[in-house]
Amino acid sequence: MAPRTRRSGPTTFAPSPNSGPVKATPVDELRDGVFILKRERILREAAALFYEHGYLQTTMDAIAERLGATKPFVYYHFDSKIDLLVEICERGTGEALAAIEEATQDPGSATQRFEAYVRALARMALKNHDFVAIYFREERNLPQKSIDKIRQMRKVINKRLRDLLEQGVASGDFELNDPGLGALMIAGMSSYAFAWFRERGRLNIEEATEEIVRASLKLVSRPDARASESAHRG
Repeated sequence: MAPRTRRSGPTTFAPSPNSGPVKATPVDELRDGVFILKRERILREAAALFYEHGYLQTTMDAIAERLGATKPFVYYHFDSKIDLLVEICERGTGEALAAIEEATQDPGSATQRFEAYVRALARMALKNHDFVAIYFREERNLPQKSIDKIRQMRKVINKRLRDLLEQGVASGDFELNDPGLGALMIAGMSSYAFAWFRERGRLNIEEATEEIVRASLKLVSRPDARASESAHRG
């Protein structure tokens, strides 16, 4: 079945040459809000099927059936199944990067900024654990352009952490022989949480996040700082 003509996204308004900016009406905003909600619902249901059965084993018919909708409805919002996979994989990494950038903007000690970084990365990885799992499982099915985009975002994520660790070593907050290797280990601790985290498991997202933060701090803190923290807790 040929895909139906698809809207490219929410309505945008360009000013005419002889007038100021054109504002969206309440009707336009409502229509755009409904469009976004429908697109998000399709994405979430597709992600659930990719997570449960794999990308290759999931068809557009199965996605439509899961939604209780028609296949043209899905095609109206996404041109193909690969578009769904691309958005799922890029979104998970993009949201993690955005959360990290926001968390580390505030001034503070190296330890405080490190905690903020790990907390932001772990929380986003756990919140989007199905998206993260799909990326690691299905990267080979992504187009090269998307693979390159995601890898570049992941490089920035690791660089932000490596910079924090180097600053902490320079200030005396951290004791670490190889900040680059430490960054890979700590980022991996959060990124691969999808392998063990379960939404109905023993720990909720916030509890699991704090466990990852505590474990990460133990990896980088000076021995005297760890002893002091242990005595304080005791």
